[in-house]
Amino acid sequence: MKYVLLHAVDESLLEDTLPADIETELNAWIDEMTARRVVLDGSRLSRSSDATTVRVIDSRTTVTDGPFAETKEQVAGYDVVECDDLDAAVAVASAHPTTRIGSIEVRAFDTGMPDPEVSEKAAEGKRRYLMLVCADMRRAMAAEAAAPPADQVPSPDIYDSPDQPDEGEDEIDRWIADAGERRIYGWPLEFPNRAVTVRRVDGKVVTTDGPFAETKEQIAGFDLLECTDLDDAIEVAAGHPVAEGGVLDLRPLLV
Repeated sequence: MKYVLLHAVDESLLEDTLPADIETELNAWIDEMTARRVVLDGSRLSRSSDATTVRVIDSRTTVTDGPFAETKEQVAGYDVVECDDLDAAVAVASAHPTTRIGSIEVRAFDTGMPDPEVSEKAAEGKRRYLMLVCADMRRAMAAEAAAPPADQVPSPDIYDSPDQPDEGEDEIDRWIADAGERRIYGWPLEFPNRAVTVRRVDGKVVTTDGPFAETKEQIAGFDLLECTDLDDAIEVAAGHPVAEGGVLDLRPLLV
């Protein structure tokens, strides 16, 4: 099963470069997990001050500087890993040095995600961006929690509420077609209430249920983009179905 490790750190505690011991431990983790074929993709991100949020309000694109949520810890990198189960993914995250300076949110991808195919470097004249698809999923999570047991058939008029926004597969498929080669890959994540956050406290690994930040909007999925520039990436983000009612958070990968 595939999981994303979202690395969250308090950027005020970091210099422009990682401490030497953290860098050494990071390289060792990458070498080990790559050799074990656990890591499928990953990268550090530029600082959250370089983030751009994109929303579509009344059919008009609104662009603001900064991340989608003003929290103490911000997403500073990601890894896509393949593990037997959640416990194995948490163990992989626990060995990562980010837990010494921040936390790692472990989230499962929805089923069916293919292996990402990502070249080592972006094409000439292109830059890569991680597009975090963020939405308020509290209603959907509450509906899931209130759903009857699997052996009972839910009533359509309860679970198919007409006021519940649904981007639908057709809209996503159209967006993927419009993005074309600018989209490398992407996939939705399971609900954030199924996340596990890993950190170290006094040298001991501590895990808690739920995402690293309790905010109205939570990361629901992500796409890796390769675009000519930020304006090109904004155009791709603005066309995503979640941009209407949610927010797209564009983070440039660290070059």
